[in-house]
Amino acid sequence: MKVVQTTLTEEEHRLLEEYARRKSMSIKEVLREAVRTVVEGSVLSGDPIFSQSPASKKTGKNDRASVDHDMYLYGEPR
Repeated sequence: MKVVQTTLTEEEHRLLEEYARRKSMSIKEVLREAVRTVVEGSVLSGDPIFSQSPASKKTGKNDRASVDHDMYLYGEPR
């Protein structure tokens, strides 16, 4: 194992802590996952966007699926 050290802004650190808490992961786990995702270009298999059926099956209708997709997938606006 190698040790890597970096500096984060207060905002970046807050976002990292919040994400880790929501995912029930340690900051170390989140950072390792982030490195693998960026460097290897892997897909986060647990992300609902890759496993859920379409939020809207309507065709030719004016609905908000393309606008509210984060709410449908994650249950919260992003």
